[in-house]
Amino acid sequence: MINAICVDDEKFVLADILETVKSIEEITEVTGFRDVHEALDFLQTHSIQIAFLDIDMPELNGLELAQKIHEISPLTAIIFTTGYPQFALDAFKQHAIGYLLKPIKKEAIEAELENYKKLQQTAYAKETQKPRFYAKTFGNFDFFVDGNPVKFSRSKAKEMLAYLIDRQGASVNRKEIYVNIFEEGNYDRNAQSYLTKIIADLMKSLEAVGAASIVNHTGDTYSADFSQFGCDYIDYLNGKPMNESDMFNGEYMIQYSWAEESIYRFE
Repeated sequence: MINAICVDDEKFVLADILETVKSIEEITEVTGFRDVHEALDFLQTHSIQIAFLDIDMPELNGLELAQKIHEISPLTAIIFTTGYPQFALDAFKQHAIGYLLKPIKKEAIEAELENYKKLQQTAYAKETQKPRFYAKTFGNFDFFVDGNPVKFSRSKAKEMLAYLIDRQGASVNRKEIYVNIFEEGNYDRNAQSYLTKIIADLMKSLEAVGAASIVNHTGDTYSADFSQFGCDYIDYLNGKPMNESDMFNGEYMIQYSWAEESIYRFE
């Protein structure tokens, strides 16, 4: 969906541009303005993807108007429509995506829209690109390095990492870790010794792939350091753009029964 505005102080020129823009299928809605202040007021309450701006206008020229538009709506793309080729360099300093000379042809606008869509796709790909270390919690839990799942020689070592990530960075002590991942309260010497082996295996597996920094260890407590890795549920809760395959689908760390209490965060 692309909503647009056209700003040109000449009545008949504005009418021609509006007619041309309205004839393009990708444009959902377009509104025209001869007064720059009315256009700026409109942007305060409407989401606009593209602004077609004349350059030679009274009060504010198109270059000044583009700057004010980006102050209100930084993501609005600017396409200049003008009869003056000499302003092209200044126009692109305003991060315009297009510079069209009048009279404006439909084919020229369609070409600029194709460029706009490519820029949007590139920006989306960057936003959804996963960092080198990434925890997947929706569905089954896995921890990835460069897109490859880390292998743990002990399943409980992997589960301990999942539990630390589920705690959202909060510090947990050894007893709490043991009680939750083994679901038993008998934390005797044998249990403590076995947990030590699990922790050693976890750290060894992470060190082997250069990811040991994702776990903080202070005295008897451990925590996940979210500044060192990405995580789907953190991205989801923060509203970060995500690929459809990464979205929450009603399942969270389904191989671990203790994770059932955490699913309320996403519902």
